[in-house]
Amino acid sequence: MKLLKKKKSIFIFFFMFLAFLFFILTTHKSNIICSKYGDFVFDKLLNFSSDCYERRLKGVIYPLEKFLGPRYNVVKNKKSLKCPSNSPIIILTGQSNAANFLRNYKEFSNYHFNYFDGNCYELSSPTLGAEGEMSSLAPAIAKKIISKDKFIFITSGRGGIPIQDASIIGDDFIKYNIDALNFLRTNKNFLKYFIWIHGEANNGNSSDYMTKFERMFKYITKTNQNVPFLIITETSVCNNSRDKNLNTIQKKISKKFTNLSTIIQTDDLLTEYRYDNCHFNEMGIDKISDRISKLINDLESE
Repeated sequence: MKLLKKKKSIFIFFFMFLAFLFFILTTHKSNIICSKYGDFVFDKLLNFSSDCYERRLKGVIYPLEKFLGPRYNVVKNKKSLKCPSNSPIIILTGQSNAANFLRNYKEFSNYHFNYFDGNCYELSSPTLGAEGEMSSLAPAIAKKIISKDKFIFITSGRGGIPIQDASIIGDDFIKYNIDALNFLRTNKNFLKYFIWIHGEANNGNSSDYMTKFERMFKYITKTNQNVPFLIITETSVCNNSRDKNLNTIQKKISKKFTNLSTIIQTDDLLTEYRYDNCHFNEMGIDKISDRISKLINDLESE
């Protein structure tokens, strides 16, 4: 009899514990800490439908918020700031490695801005205006900039976009950057750096790369009083071999638009720096942000 009562008490306690967990999971979804096993077990036990743990493992910053669209636009987790005036602008753009497709679980505190849709926000991953829901290079670069200036980052990278599409006049890629610059220039902000991380989509197809890039770059920057510093990467690797011909073209572009050596390597960072043989992991982010921020710091100190 005592054994039966004991089993009944254990059953009631277990049932109440599950009910409590169900309440917590369904009423405080934003507070769920995703893990590989815990959420999976609770999902199965409670029939709670969520792929939180899977998205978190992939590197999605806010796994419970499903985002659809070509540009990340979820501002509820972003700190809104007043846009500055007379401040330098950095455009960080190109393909997915310039967008929000990097895997990283660190935060990079900084005092710089992320422009989006007529407003400025604290710069953090995922960056507004770029495609994807994961991490971006921008906060890691910003963290390592030693200048006292507060930079405004326009982040506009798009996954898989070839140079042929990025150079279409009037299409979204060019238009987004021009609209952002036009808005920010009303407060006398000025474009100082144009960071271009691109090339994977043109691996093996680079015959008109230089002409298309020149069209895009000149069109975006044409209303700027001074030509900005172009920081371009040697980028072509994504689950394939390095395209040395494209790398040569990228070097020629750097020499044509700058008097300095502003070419940055990424193709030398192989599997240990990438989580899928294409996109960069924490080690890759650290290496590339070191290289880009060092160049910016050198230019700022001149």
